[in-house]
This record gives sequence, C-alpha cells and structure tokens, in this order.
Amino acid sequence: MRPLSDMVADFRNGFGAMSLSRQFVITATLIMGIAMLVLGSWVSQRMQEGATRSAAESGAVFLQSFLQPHIQDLDDPSLTQDSLKRRLDSLFANALFSDSAVRKHFVILKVWRLDKSLAYVSSSNFRPSEIVEREIAIAASGHIATGFEDLDEMLVNVKPEDNVVLLEVYAPLYQIGSNKIIAVGEFYQSGAWLIEERRNARNSAWATVGATGLMMLAGLFLIVSRGSATIDRQRLALEEEIAHVSALAAQNKSLRRVADQARVNASEANEYYLAQLGADIHDGPLQILSLLMLSLGSDGQDLADDRQVQLPDSTELAKKLHSELRELSSGLVLPGIQEMQFSGIIEAAVRRHQDLTATAVTVTLGPLPDHAAPAVMICCYRVIQEALNNAYRHAGGEDQHVHAESSGSWLTLVISDGGTRTKDVTRNPKLSSRIGVPGMRMRIEALKGTLEIKTHARNGTKVIVRLPLDPVDG
Repeated sequence: MRPLSDMVADFRNGFGAMSLSRQFVITATLIMGIAMLVLGSWVSQRMQEGATRSAAESGAVFLQSFLQPHIQDLDDPSLTQDSLKRRLDSLFANALFSDSAVRKHFVILKVWRLDKSLAYVSSSNFRPSEIVEREIAIAASGHIATGFEDLDEMLVNVKPEDNVVLLEVYAPLYQIGSNKIIAVGEFYQSGAWLIEERRNARNSAWATVGATGLMMLAGLFLIVSRGSATIDRQRLALEEEIAHVSALAAQNKSLRRVADQARVNASEANEYYLAQLGADIHDGPLQILSLLMLSLGSDGQDLADDRQVQLPDSTELAKKLHSELRELSSGLVLPGIQEMQFSGIIEAAVRRHQDLTATAVTVTLGPLPDHAAPAVMICCYRVIQEALNNAYRHAGGEDQHVHAESSGSWLTLVISDGGTRTKDVTRNPKLSSRIGVPGMRMRIEALKGTLEIKTHARNGTKVIVRLPLDPVDG
C-alpha cells in the first residue's frame, strides 16, 4: 500500500491542476454537503420532534379532560384498588364503543400515583416488569414525556402479525380547579399515522434543505465560473504575452549573435579587402613606380649594357602608372548617388564594368522607384560590380545580363552570365574581387535582404538578390 504522504501529494497535484471552477465545485460541494447534512438532520429532527410533541400534547389534553374527573378521589383511603379498576374499566369500555376519539388515543391506559405505584391499567396482560420511573418523574413535574414502544414490549402473548408501534405518552393529571398534580396518566395510541407524519416531515425537511443548498451552490457556481473564465482568459493572455516576450528575448539574443558574427565577419572582410588592395598596389603601381625610379635615376643605356635589360621609356611608365592608379581608384570611389535615380545607379555600375572589361552587358529594368535608401543604392552598385567582375574573371564575360525590378516594398536584382566554369566561386572566395561573395552576403544581410547564387558548370551562374527598399521598416 502506498504511503499516505504520497497519496496526499498526488491529490494536491491533481487538485491544483484543475480549473478554479472545478476546484470550487469540489470544495463547495464538500463543505455545503456537510453543512446541509448537519442542517437537514437538525431540521428533520426538530420537525419530527414537533410532530411527536403536537400529537402528545393533543393526547394529553384529551386524557386530562377524559380521565381527570374520575380520579379526583385517588388519594381517598376509602377508595380501594378494585373499586377504582371497576370504575375506570367501565368508563374506558363504554368510551371505546361510543367515541372514536377515545379509540384513536387510548390503546392502553395506565394511572400512576405520585409515589410511582401503579393505580390502574386497562389491560390485564401487561408486562409488570416495565420500569418507568424517569418518565413518571418528568410528568409529575408538569411536563409531558413521550416515546415509541412496540406492542409486544408492553403486553404478553402478542402475535407477530398483531404487533404495532405505539406512541407512549406520560401526562400530569391535575386536581380540578388547581395546579396540583395528583397522578400521572400513561397512555398508548397507534403510532402508524404519526410515523407517517414524521416521515413526511423528514422528507419535506430534506427536500427543502437540499433544494436550498443546490440553489445556493448553483448560484455560487455561476458566479465563480464566470470569475474563473475571466481569470483563465487573463491567464492565457498573460501566458501568450510571456511567450511573446520570451520569443522576442530569444530573437534579440539571436540578433545579438548575428550582430557579433557580423562584426567578426566585417573585420575579416576588411582585412581581406586591405590585403587584396595591398597586393593590387604592390603588383601593379609599385612595380611600375620602381621601374620608373630606375629609369629616372640611372642611365638607361648603361643599365641596359650592364644588365642586358632594355628599360621602358619613362613617359610610357608614367602613363602606365597613371592608368593603374586610375583603375584602382575607380573601383574604390562611388559616383554621386545622391543626385542619381535608382536606374542611373544600376546603369553606372554596368557602364563602368563595360569600360574596364570591354565586354557587353544586357540590362533590363522593370518598375523601379526614383530613389531608395542610400544604403540600398550603394549595396546594389557594389553587388552588380562584384557579380559582373566574377562573371568576367570566371566566365569570360560571356552572355552577361542584369535585371532589376521592384514589387511593393522589395527590390529584386538578378545578375547572370552564360559562361562555363569548373569552380564554384561561393566556395572559393579568393577567386572573387575585392569585396568577394562574403562581402556581398554581409552587405545584403545587413539590410535584411537575401542572397542566392545558382552556379552550373555549363549553364553559367545566376546571382539573385532581394532587398527591402526601406531597411528600417523592412
């Protein structure tokens, strides 16, 4: 058998998991059930006692009016026991045949003296062993004592089928014209009607108390159920709010991680960009500048004789250096985007690529706003610049195409080529130019956009970018 503490703990857990209305129903039913049981028992008992007392008092009044005139000389020494018995037997027998009220009230009649001696009994086969001192004392003090007895407990030789329940009443008998009690009358009447009346009184009491309790419980339940429903709605709303706040907290945490990672990526991309820029300057302008310095600081003919090297003309070297520096700076400096329309930014990026690579780029423009956030316009310029640069480096600039259009609050940008390649530039960022694919992705994701690169070895590459026109609202 499980320990009582475990059973109590299980009950508490199960009870606590119920709704407030169910908890109230169980608790209120238990408390009100006990209260109604106590109240119903008390009311039923009082109603039954009232019915019994009313019947006893009615019988006592009848007994006093019927018997008192014939026992006024009960204490007279000259009145013998036999004389009293003959007198009362005759009175009792005649009354039974002439008056139905007597037959109803008196099945058995006894008269007791105040010294608790039996003066008269209407039946000759009564049980003499009956002890009634307490009841006689109550009646002798001016009160009425009642009870129920079976007929076979009062008389001998009673057949079982003849046995009935009798109402037993002890009533004081007074001296006429005074309040002096001279004897105690004990009589028995049929209790069947009284038992039925008591049963009806008990049922009526229980019905009244039960109906009252049910109405009270129903009324309270309606009030509590409405309150419980309100509390449940508020609790659900609170839980939803907590869940929303928790989701926001998780989202903020995720955004913090993304921001931290973006800072790390930006630092790495900046270092990578600087390294590439340094390499471009070293391999291009610096080498040309070194040759120019050699050409200007030495006799070109002697240097050629000693080293068997023919140096380029200084003017040609200066022109080459100028061209290299211009090409580098053109990739670093953006056009004045504040004064340009959106379509002009796209066309400027394409035109620069065509000028540098001498390749053709097809441009198709759908509906576009005149202006967008500067960050979006800069991002579009750099993405077109990088994607076309990759198309030139890895696909030979074959079948280059740029398409841009806006729908609602979003911009879609597609840069594609039709060249063949053997390497996936998304997995080898060293093949890209200065900003590279990681740089493009960081720029786009920083503006809450998306980047998708589809590369096929024989069908070329397609770069698909979606950007919100207003990153703050997007």
